Amino acid sequence: MSDTKVYYEQLRGRARQLVASLDDTMTDLMAVELAINEVFKADMDNPGEMSTTDSHDMRYLLERAQFSIRAAERIAVEHSNDVEQAMKRLGLLPDRKSD
Repeated sequence: MSDTKVYYEQLRGRARQLVASLDDTMTDLMAVELAINEVFKADMDNPGEMSTTDSHDMRYLLERAQFSIRAAERIAVEHSNDVEQAMKRLGLLPDRKSD
């Protein structure tokens, strides 16, 4: 196997792993969102409940994190596709036109 093919296979594997990791992170953030919603159900102003300001800040920060992960995931998917296209151009992958 050529060094070029080994290099691109490693690059493709890393790119795919990054996409999968970001996807897993988004899934985890969605679970955090559900947990936050459960915490915020208590709205009787009892001691120990989260303040309105803190709950607003928590939601805002979670939304920013989700936005950032979605943006990172788009970049990672584009990179992964670029690697695949480069491998096809170099003849390192079969061109699947029948799909």
